[in-house]
Amino acid sequence: MSRIVLTWELGSNLGHLARLLPLAIRLKSRGHSPLLVTRNLGLAAKVFAEAGIPYIQAPVATTVAHPTQQAGSYAEILWNQGWADRSQLWGMVQGWANLFRMFGPVVTVLDHSPTAILAARVTATPTVLIGTGFELPPSENPIPGFPQSKVSEAAILEAEHRVLANANWILNAMMLPPMLTLRELFDTDRRYLTTFPELDHYGPRPNEKYVGPIGELSGGEHMIWPSKSDCRIFAYLRPGIASNAVILRALRSTKAAVICFLPGAPADLVESFSTDQFKIASRPVRLAGLFNNTNLCVSYAPSGTVTSALLKGVPQLMIPQHPEAQLTALRVTAMGAGLTMSESHSEIEVVHLMRRLLGESTFKVHASDFAQKYRGFDAAQAADFIVEQIEQFGPPSSKPGARKANAA
Repeated sequence: MSRIVLTWELGSNLGHLARLLPLAIRLKSRGHSPLLVTRNLGLAAKVFAEAGIPYIQAPVATTVAHPTQQAGSYAEILWNQGWADRSQLWGMVQGWANLFRMFGPVVTVLDHSPTAILAARVTATPTVLIGTGFELPPSENPIPGFPQSKVSEAAILEAEHRVLANANWILNAMMLPPMLTLRELFDTDRRYLTTFPELDHYGPRPNEKYVGPIGELSGGEHMIWPSKSDCRIFAYLRPGIASNAVILRALRSTKAAVICFLPGAPADLVESFSTDQFKIASRPVRLAGLFNNTNLCVSYAPSGTVTSALLKGVPQLMIPQHPEAQLTALRVTAMGAGLTMSESHSEIEVVHLMRRLLGESTFKVHASDFAQKYRGFDAAQAADFIVEQIEQFGPPSSKPGARKANAA
């Protein structure tokens, strides 16, 4: 039996836990002792409740930057998530490092956990990285800016210089060699992209290992389409977005059967929109089987939902609000399987876009081409493969000096 830590540090949606859950369940069933270190204990309680996997709070930044402009590169994201403050970064690294020392894992499985990666470097803990293309940036120097961002090469280099300076300040204090480039942070034991090349936020990479999505939450509310309409639309909206009311009214005006997942939707909103053909769910919806009979998916472009819909040949209307979702939407639009809109669209414009997606066959054709290409994909087999790779790590090695780093 081996101790194995699985982590989630950055991000806000269920997709991270959905990826870690099948790995944790498989590891436990094979006699290992997994521990989840999670950004959000509340979500972990919901997702991992029935799995019997222990979980604890991740060391995360308590103070983050609120930039006036969206980040244009991965280094800028790090800067905004606690890496700008050396004291805070020191505290987070110490939190992760002490956790690794106390639990003593033979390997860590890191999902969007850059500070945990730095702490694993400090403690010489073997690591397996998993995530989408956005979460595992290209191994290039410098790490390129996000596609279609307006960030200049000079700004990218400046952001990397600042981030590296603070990371190397930590490594120097631990009497460890500095990193010469930010790409070195991600040059770990093994890394697996849990997406497809067509949906990689940076575009297809010839030297990466794509395994495809490995997790879809099996729990959630089982929804039945509210009418026998020939047109069915599934919507997944992000709470707190100003355009939600416009989108909901547009969905209702289509006369299609609609199931909308809006986390935390207030009871009065649910009641005001609920009809014989329109249902709003405020708790997670069980997607398994739902997309088999769906004509259109409307969402803010979370990778998991978009991929699940595309694997069933469902066209997309996407309203992204942050860089990761914007890049997901860019890839889907580029393959001709969907359209992207901004939050400023009117109800009439939203209805027009939905009618285009439902009425113009080209969107369905391109979405179906994607589904046909990956018709034989099996998420369970992909998860099995990663677990087999994790199990190849033996007892922790004692690299000279690595675990003697100062824990002050």
